[in-house]
Amino acid sequence: MAKTFIIATFAAALANIPAMAHGTMNPGDPAAEPAPVAVTYADLNLGSAAGQATLHQRIAHAATEACLNAGDGLSTPRAVYEQRVCRARAMSGAEIKLATRGAPMSH
Repeated sequence: MAKTFIIATFAAALANIPAMAHGTMNPGDPAAEPAPVAVTYADLNLGSAAGQATLHQRIAHAATEACLNAGDGLSTPRAVYEQRVCRARAMSGAEIKLATRGAPMSH
């Protein structure tokens, strides 16, 4: 069984749908593309609370990295909100992937 999974989020692209509808966004813009981030956990004992906590930290870090361009990477209130939503969805998606692989997740 693979001990790596990819966090990829399309929230950055979804956050820019109004701009795309008005033709102001370049489809080749990196902000329109998902930012896949690999998370490895082969070195962790997921049967222990410490291993699960470390994996959760890795997922949180990867989700933050994957969502850097959500909201055009700006720091306006709307952009910050879009980054938070993106991060929450990425973390949720990662935990669902782990659950389907039978990995225990408690935090």
